[in-house]
Amino acid sequence: MVTIQDVAHAAGVSQATAARALNGYGSVSASALARVTDAATRLGYKTNMIAQALRLGQTRTVAFVPGDIENPFFAKVARHLSDTLEEAGYMLMLSSSYESVERERKVVDTLRRHMMSGLVIAPSPQEGALHLVQVAEAGTPLVLIDRRVEGLRADSVTVNNEGAGFQAVLHLIESGHRRIAILADDLQLTSTAERFAGYQKALESQGISIDPRLIGVGGTSRQGAYEASMRILALHDRPTALFTSDYFMTEGTLRAVHDSGLSVPGDISIVGFDDFDFTGLDSPAITVVSQPIAELGQEAGRLMLRRLSGIRDEPHNVNLLAELVLRGSVTSPSITA
Repeated sequence: MVTIQDVAHAAGVSQATAARALNGYGSVSASALARVTDAATRLGYKTNMIAQALRLGQTRTVAFVPGDIENPFFAKVARHLSDTLEEAGYMLMLSSSYESVERERKVVDTLRRHMMSGLVIAPSPQEGALHLVQVAEAGTPLVLIDRRVEGLRADSVTVNNEGAGFQAVLHLIESGHRRIAILADDLQLTSTAERFAGYQKALESQGISIDPRLIGVGGTSRQGAYEASMRILALHDRPTALFTSDYFMTEGTLRAVHDSGLSVPGDISIVGFDDFDFTGLDSPAITVVSQPIAELGQEAGRLMLRRLSGIRDEPHNVNLLAELVLRGSVTSPSITA
C-alpha cells in the first residue's frame, strides 16, 4: 500500500508538505504541488478519506433530503444538483423524508453525525423546523429547494408558484371554464400554498366565486389524488376543468377521469403542474406548468458551493420562472357551468 511518506520521498518534499498538497489545506508552492500530484499519480496513491474527514470535522459530501424521491421532479433535481457538486469535487448523499417531519428530523440528525459538509433540503410541512435552525446555527451550509420555511435564515431556490398557478387557471377561464377544481397535495407545503393562492386570485380576478367542494386535497400520493378526484368528479354539478398541483396529483387525477368514464378534453379540461414524459406523450398531451428543473438543481448546487467556499453573506433567495406549455388537454366546456 502506497503511503504519504512514499509520495513525499518520490516528490522530494517533506511529509508535511505532501499532506498539505494532497489534502488541500495550508500553503504549498505551485512547484511542490505539481511534484506531489505527479508522484501520487505515478505511485497510485489514494487519499484516506476517513482520516481526512476526522481531521477536518466533515466529509466532501453534501446531503440532499427531498420530499419523495419516487416523484420524478425530485429525481431530476437530484441529477442536476449532483452534476454541479461533483464538478467541484463533492459527492451527493440522498435520503428521502417521504414528507414525514419525524423522518426528516431523524435523517438530518443522522447526516449531521456523519459530518456532512452541507445540506440541501425540500422541507416537509412543519412549523418552526428546529432541527433545520440547528443546522444553520451550527454553521453548516444549508439550501432550501422548492419550498421555504418561514423565519429560517437560509439560502433557497424556488419558482414563481403563485404567478404560474394564476396563469394556468386564467388559461382555463379564458377557454370558457367557470367551474374549475383544484387538486392539491398538501396545503401546508409553501409551494402548494402558493399555487393554491394563484388559483384563488385567478378566479377572483374574473369575478368567479370559489366553491369549497371543488377543492380537493390528495395528500402526497397518487392514491390520495385519485380518491379526491373521484369525489369531485362524482358531484352532480361537477367541474368542467381541473388544475392539479404536482406530478402525483396529475397522475391520480387522470386515472380518476378514466375510471369515471370521462374523456379529456371532451368532458373535462386539465392543466397540471410539472412536465414529464407521460404528460407530453398522453393522448391528448397535457397542458402543463413546466418548472425549470435543471436550473433548480444547478442553482441549489451553486448556492451550496458558495457557502462551502467560505462565503457568509446574507441569505440568497432565488426565484425562477415556470412556463405554461399549451397542449391538447384544454378546450371549451361541453356542459353548462
